[in-house]
Amino acid sequence: MAGSVKMKGKTVEEAITMALQVLGKTREEVDVKVLSEAEGGVLGVFGGKEAEVEVSPKTALGEQAKAVVQDILDKMGFLTLVSIKSEEGDTINLDIKGEDMGRIIGRAGSSIDSLQYLATLILSKKHATRVRVLVDAEGYREKRQIMVTQDADAIAKEVERSGQEKPMPPMSAADRRIIHMYIQEKFPNLSSFSRGEGQGRQLVIAPKGSEPKA
Repeated sequence: MAGSVKMKGKTVEEAITMALQVLGKTREEVDVKVLSEAEGGVLGVFGGKEAEVEVSPKTALGEQAKAVVQDILDKMGFLTLVSIKSEEGDTINLDIKGEDMGRIIGRAGSSIDSLQYLATLILSKKHATRVRVLVDAEGYREKRQIMVTQDADAIAKEVERSGQEKPMPPMSAADRRIIHMYIQEKFPNLSSFSRGEGQGRQLVIAPKGSEPKA
């Protein structure tokens, strides 16, 4: 591992301490891998074995997310370059550039949504806390947001005129979230809710107060 130090000592803690001195880091700034525990020799002298550790500077969360997505794409045979757009707290925004973007994005964003979900799952499991990885490619997210909100805008105006709820075609959870937020912001007299199961799940736009009760 780049930047890592292997060190031996009479105990694991002694080996870690010496490695920290070499790296110039504190315990909180590194990851420690114990390669072997110390073993006592015969009569405490002969045949003993020192403990050995590998100590590495912690990688920033954004770099970890970037590496995870790049590794997945590399193993899938895509020629791409993943970069960090922004990093704020536990939310990482990544961007993909390269060849075959159509396949990486997938129909209605299905492939890139799956990639985003997988990266989020891997990082969250590794850190035992919620990490949100957002993945974009060639500005797809912004283009998709414009498209779905245009459709939602037209249906919302129709609901305002008729006073009757109207469902939108089945769509992904990501698209439904975009529309939920858009309706809340632009149409305070309307509400939106999801109906149906699985791939047939739809978003319904309705006059406020007419939505199903929880």
